[in-house]
Amino acid sequence: MLPQVQIVDDDADVRNGLLILLETAGYPVQCHASAEAFWQAMAERLDELAGCLIVDVRMPGWSGFELQRRLVERHCALPLIFLTGHGELPDAVEAMRLGASDFLVKPVDGRRLLERIEQIWQSEMERCRLAALQMEVRNGMRRLTGRERQVLAHALDGLQNPAIAAALQLSERTVEAHRSRLLLKLDAPSLQAWLQRYEKAGLVRPVLLAELSPSLAENRMGRNT
Repeated sequence: MLPQVQIVDDDADVRNGLLILLETAGYPVQCHASAEAFWQAMAERLDELAGCLIVDVRMPGWSGFELQRRLVERHCALPLIFLTGHGELPDAVEAMRLGASDFLVKPVDGRRLLERIEQIWQSEMERCRLAALQMEVRNGMRRLTGRERQVLAHALDGLQNPAIAAALQLSERTVEAHRSRLLLKLDAPSLQAWLQRYEKAGLVRPVLLAELSPSLAENRMGRNT
């Protein structure tokens, strides 16, 4: 999902004012009149959300803090900015302790809000880029057969084709065929190029090895102890 600013506030004037401010600055925006309305619309895809969430603290029904608590329980990584007309220090401390990005008092300074959102936006764009790259890498791995995953795991463990053939009790020609097919499925010109893409996605080789062949990963850990 592309980054988007989500506004949650029961005051229609505040929602409309923020909508105009943010859309004028070029941000895609979606508004919700309550925390419950936001939850109903987004609960099934919280792990896909990116961008920024701007939430009023005190609203009928769920408060902003209640919404934050539920998001924390669901491990939602969406950055959250609180807006409040009651700038009480204990509220701000608790909000920041639970991971809020900022706590701003109404009427909010538009320039400060835009500066804060821009900082968050750059980080979120990078998070989306990494998530898309990770999905691409993992989708390629899902296309591999069990035997191709074994060949890839042994290759990543440093074995050449003759050694892979001996380990899997296959001919070298069969191993070569598996390697050619798995590279096609991974859409990579070489194993090294694919591994670079994997690491660029923020993934690490031990994790990859464990996913491809848990038993091989355990053996490797045993050799290193």
